Amino acid sequence: MGALIRAHDWANTPLGPICEWPDCLRSAVSLMLPAEIQIVIFWGPDFVALYNDAYAPTIGDKHPRALGRPARENWSELWSDLEPLLQHVLRTGETVSAKDRPFYIERHGYPENVHFDISYSAVRNEAGAVQGVFCIVNETTGEVLAKAALRENEERLRAIFSQATGGIALTDTDGRFVLVNQRFCEILGYTEADLLHMRMQEITHPDDLTKNSALFRQMLEEGTGFVVETRYVRNDGSYIWVSSSIGAIRDTAGKVHQAVATVIDIEERKRAEEVERRLAAIIASSDDAILSTDLNMTITSWNVGAERLYGYSASEAVGRPVTILVPDDRPDEEPMIIEQIRRGQRVEPHDTKRRRKDGSLVDVSLTVSPIRDEHDRIIGASKIARDITERKEAERLQRVLMGELKHRVKNVLATVQAIARQTFGNDNKEAREAFDARLLSMSRAHDLLTRDSWDGAELSAVVTEAIAPYQREHFEVSGPEVRLPPRVALALSLALHELGTNAGKYGALSVPTGKVTVSWRISPAPSPHLELRWQEQGGPTVVPPTRRGFGSRLIERVLAMELNGKVQIAYPPAGVVCDVSAPFDVGWDTTAEPDLQVSTA
Repeated sequence: MGALIRAHDWANTPLGPICEWPDCLRSAVSLMLPAEIQIVIFWGPDFVALYNDAYAPTIGDKHPRALGRPARENWSELWSDLEPLLQHVLRTGETVSAKDRPFYIERHGYPENVHFDISYSAVRNEAGAVQGVFCIVNETTGEVLAKAALRENEERLRAIFSQATGGIALTDTDGRFVLVNQRFCEILGYTEADLLHMRMQEITHPDDLTKNSALFRQMLEEGTGFVVETRYVRNDGSYIWVSSSIGAIRDTAGKVHQAVATVIDIEERKRAEEVERRLAAIIASSDDAILSTDLNMTITSWNVGAERLYGYSASEAVGRPVTILVPDDRPDEEPMIIEQIRRGQRVEPHDTKRRRKDGSLVDVSLTVSPIRDEHDRIIGASKIARDITERKEAERLQRVLMGELKHRVKNVLATVQAIARQTFGNDNKEAREAFDARLLSMSRAHDLLTRDSWDGAELSAVVTEAIAPYQREHFEVSGPEVRLPPRVALALSLALHELGTNAGKYGALSVPTGKVTVSWRISPAPSPHLELRWQEQGGPTVVPPTRRGFGSRLIERVLAMELNGKVQIAYPPAGVVCDVSAPFDVGWDTTAEPDLQVSTA
């Protein structure tokens, strides 16, 4: 630059020939040229530029044309920014300085945002007047960008550290915590301040401490990280399963001086694995045949119970179609089950037959459930089959016994009927017919109980059977479901028969306009009671009887005794009313809540 300055035609510049330069300018240039720092001098009101070798690269393709020219010509793109600084120094003599000051510049044919450390100071003449600006600069663009990148990386790492879904902890070689993130605190139930006074060994389950400590020492010696599933002791004393990945951090000399732990809560996974182990144990040891298939009906699993029931070993069954178990007369059963499963429809438990390896058939109760993957998609079916051969045989035997019982009861009733006819003779036809009707009512009640294997009967069914001889439109029936024991069902059947017979002869059922309402409800207080009412209306005007007949006594005494309750017959003019109130026995079964009425009309 000294050579360029000496060779420059200064006579055609505002500064004039070098020999005419003032001493202060000569001194400033002499000071600038040998300096190894970046210096530029802007001289006079036009701010004519002079600079040294260190400065030349910072202005790119502006060099060397900027030498000896007013600054406005070559720094035009940043002149609005630069001129105020230079004018301030020229006008006031004050020094202007800044660190990493940004400038916009076009020095290589494209725009750049650059940064400089600057110190602009005044150059004065012998009289003390400011003649120019002596600018010492240092481009820091690289450092500024590096610092910005570092800050960005630090912020990114800080965000990752603080917002990570896994716990992160930094420890020294003794296991003492140096840094922990919020998630790590949440997993352990401690505050950050608490953990920074603790060591990793203090939060490790005692049973896992020996193994973990050995792995940690090996990591310090060899620098190789490790992953371990372990239990931590939480602040409240409870244990939590975590997957901990431990890595080594080395210093500049390559020595391990810290360790970083990334911790993930796997408590739910461990709990699920435990459930799976239990289910696997249950399936393996179950006496029921448990198998699974894919949606192509191919067997994918087979337990010991299936081996015992069907005769195939697991190796023989897995991979084969489940239709090997289906009898020839049920070819559509398995495709229908799989189609229901595929559509997400419920498959009701049902009884069916299956074929063993030896070709024999076995009665089974089959329960089918869908198998779903981790995305909740149906991928197969799980099937549980229970051998019900003994139950089916018991049911068959029960049907035979019930048929025999029904036959014998019919024979007994027929014998009683024959004896009654001989006893009553032809002179008492009305009494004989009434007795026959009562026997018929008892026979129908026996048939009803026989259909339910003599296990009792629904009250609604007893009422329906009792009013069957009459036109249905004359009745209104309503009430909740109530299960009656056999003896109560028989007694109530006889009572309803008597009420119906009397209504047909003298009451509401003796005229076309008559109506009978049979209703019942469950009264909750003070203890559950069944309250049943027979109420006639629309019939002839009722006149109370002068004497109590056999039917009335049968209703009021026998029924009350069997129900362990109260039965009352009233004779208001509008129609006969019979009220029954009875507490529920231990053997009574109801599926309705108190006061709930379900119409069975």
